[in-house]
Amino acid sequence: MTHYWLLVGALAAAASIAFWFGCRAWRKSRVVADTPVSKVRSAVQGYVELRGRGAPPPGAEIRGPLTRRPCAWWRYEIQERRRSRRSDSWETVEQGTSEAPFVLDDGTGQCLVDPRGADVEGQTVERWTGDSRYPGVRLPDATGLLGVLQSLFVMAPYRYVEQRLESGSHLYAIGQFRTAGGVVTGDADAQTGSLLHEWKSDQAALLARFDGNHDGRLDATEWEQARVAAREQVAAARRSQAPAAKVNALADPRDGRVFLLAACDRETLTRRFRAQAIAGITGFLGATTALAWLLIRV
Repeated sequence: MTHYWLLVGALAAAASIAFWFGCRAWRKSRVVADTPVSKVRSAVQGYVELRGRGAPPPGAEIRGPLTRRPCAWWRYEIQERRRSRRSDSWETVEQGTSEAPFVLDDGTGQCLVDPRGADVEGQTVERWTGDSRYPGVRLPDATGLLGVLQSLFVMAPYRYVEQRLESGSHLYAIGQFRTAGGVVTGDADAQTGSLLHEWKSDQAALLARFDGNHDGRLDATEWEQARVAAREQVAAARRSQAPAAKVNALADPRDGRVFLLAACDRETLTRRFRAQAIAGITGFLGATTALAWLLIRV
């Protein structure tokens, strides 16, 4: 009887996971299909979809930690084989994900992408095995299906996985877009008040400049003239000040909406998510059918 309830619990858990997976994939497919494509140059502030090519920022270098190959983003995992009398298993002993911003360039402008919190799809994946915890300068000797088979059946003590968004490759991105800079910084009224305070610290110069009736003090009219002069001086300084360079950035919306980076086109991504959604719902229906059959037989 214990085995029966364990099976019931496993099927219930499988149904819940499959349902969550299917709904999540369907939600992603709808976001990709319904969000219009924007250009960096004309993108509105907010939730946008961008297409371009990904690369490290100028003067910076991003490389996969295991292969040392150049890229825009990486994720890696090192697993160690654990042997017992009954079976062998793999245990993750180290893993990490790139948090360095990289550039998306769509030809109309550039946007810094902060990859923290992103779902990454369609990246290059390499798997291989080795005799030491770190592969050093040795690169994968097999990729694709051959690399997967090698990592499964070669009896090496360590297994490595590295995923990358290749530098210069096509990049599809959905996230929260914002632009900083592009305007003269600082509050004009605050700057005017600071300038007047500076003038007041030198009363002799202030009176010589604005005391029109020479009575040794500034009346309301003369003080207003001083304020007008201060505002004009601040305005002239702001006009001559070079505006700060615009910096566009794409990041996690942090409000529950999808933050997605993918090394494929929109159509491929939509088909992939719909296939995942169908697989999830199919798994949910299969698990619930099996669960109902078990419960009816009690």
